[in-house]
Formats: sequence, C-alpha cells, structure tokens
Amino acid sequence: MPLRCVVCQHWWALCYTTVLLVLLVAMPSALHGAFLAAQPLSGDRLQPCETPVLSAEQRLAFAEQLMREREYFRAITEYRCFLLAFADDSRAAMVAFSIGLAFYHGERYGEAAQAFQDVAQRYPHTAYGQQAWLWQGESLVQQRQQATAEQLYRELVQRFPHHPLRHQARYQHAWVLLAQRHWREASWVLQQIPPDSALYHQAQLLAQESLTGEKLPRKSPVLAGITSSLLPGSGQFYNGRIGDALLAFFLNGLFIAGAIEAVHADAPVVAGVLSLVEAGWYIGNIYGAVNGAHKHNRQVTETFLRNLETRFRLTLPEAGKVSRLSMQWSFGF
Repeated sequence: MPLRCVVCQHWWALCYTTVLLVLLVAMPSALHGAFLAAQPLSGDRLQPCETPVLSAEQRLAFAEQLMREREYFRAITEYRCFLLAFADDSRAAMVAFSIGLAFYHGERYGEAAQAFQDVAQRYPHTAYGQQAWLWQGESLVQQRQQATAEQLYRELVQRFPHHPLRHQARYQHAWVLLAQRHWREASWVLQQIPPDSALYHQAQLLAQESLTGEKLPRKSPVLAGITSSLLPGSGQFYNGRIGDALLAFFLNGLFIAGAIEAVHADAPVVAGVLSLVEAGWYIGNIYGAVNGAHKHNRQVTETFLRNLETRFRLTLPEAGKVSRLSMQWSFGF
C-alpha cells in the first residue's frame, strides 16, 4: 500500500478516537446539566425557606433586622418565606404590607405598586389593606404616572366615603397636583377636607399657600429675548445675572467694534470673519437670555415646592405605625 494511503488511514483513525474521547468526557457533564435544568424552580426558591428552619417570630425578627440594615431584597425573601410557612398567622397582612415597603425603599416602584395592590385586595378590611392604597399611589407617583395616581386617589374618596382614609387620599392627591403646578386645583382639593378631620388645619394652610404658586416672581422669556436682541446682555441683566450680562455686552461689543475697524482698514476678509463670529455670539446671547428666564422660573418654583414640603408634607405610616393609626381611627381621631 502506498505510504500516502497509510498516513491517511491512520489520520482518520486518530480523529475518530479523539472525537470519541471528547464525547465520553463531556457526556456526563451535559447529562447532569440537563437534569438540573429540568428540575422545577420552586425547589430552588423554597430552599432559603427550608434551611435553616425558623419559627415565625425568628423569621419575622430576621426580616425586620434586614429592613433596618437596608437589605431590602433579602428582607423580601424572608417575608415571603413567612407567608409560605405561616399563611394563617394574624400578622400576614402586616408581612405582605412590609413586602411592598421593601420594594418601595429598594426603588423598585413597579413591584411596590403591585405588592400594595395585592395587599389592598387580599386584606381590604385591615388597616394595612387600607394604607396600601395610599402607598400604591405613592409608588405610581415615583414612576411618574401622575394621571394614574390621581385616578386612584379619586377612587379612594368614593370607596371610603365615611372613613378618615378619604381625607389622606385628598391630601396626597393635592401633592400630585402641586408637583404638576396645578395650584388652584390643588387648593380646591385641599378645601374638600372637612373640619372634623385631623388634617383640616394643615390642609387649610396648604390650600392658601398653594395659591401663592400663581404669584411667584417669574421672568418673561419673550421679554428677555427681545431686550437681548436690542442690546446684547440686557436680557441677562433682566434675569438678574449681572456677570453674564456684562460678559455678553463686552464680547458682542468687542466683535462689532473689530468688524467695523476691519471695514475701515479695507480688510474685507477679516471683517467677514469677525461678523460671522459676532453673528454666532449675538444669537447665543439671545438664546442664553431666553433659557435663563426659563431656568429662573424653574428654580423659583422648585424652591417654593421644597419649602411647602418642609412645612406641610406628611410621611405615610409604615408597618409599625399602621396598627396604631388603626386604633386612632377606631376611636374617631
């Protein structure tokens, strides 16, 4: 047999042997991986709940410790394990409410809104189920779903026509309107809170202060642009930005003087370049004045809202305070 054929025959035998060895080595690992992938996920999810075995008090204490340490997502796992192991426990509503709080503080507002909605529907006659509606609204606001939050607060007023919760819903609704600069509408909503509510006096003060939002000292972007087009820097001066006004006046004046001097010196190219640069500065001067007026108005409004929040904003009660709030409501406070 020729030498070439012998080499080819041994070459293919070597390749076949190599492939066979690779398959024999890889097959057990592949089969093991496929077996693990086929196992139900529920067993993996329940594993933290099964080991170590904790009592209801121990698991709840551990979850609350994780909340204090801001380990919110680990706390959610412990709360869920509690609900799986102790579904009939009298604290189930509080634990489900705490899951929503953990999502909220963990800035997972979509999951928080869903968790609070579940609490409100599953435990509708408990203080936790009622407060969950308000927390759901706050979660929607954090997602910038103001229209949905407004609708929720309106529904709460209708759902609880004789319950103090409707007053809190109106109060929270007003804050959504204030954030959208709907000053008069927010004032009207606050005035619907009756005198027998614990929020009445604070709501009346906030209703009056919210109308001040219509009278905040604002700058006119149109006027700022027109004045800057007539005299560069005057729009910035109108906005109260003296340094920007002087800089705009100096630079525009410098390029205009340079262009005129170049014309007198019979240097049309230099005059053209300086005029082109000056056109850019001139347009930028007008744009800066208009933008400065808008920026001034935003700053004034945001400062006004921050002051209102410092004076009038109420923090919704968390799990530890909801039960005490329920007792106050039951006594008519």
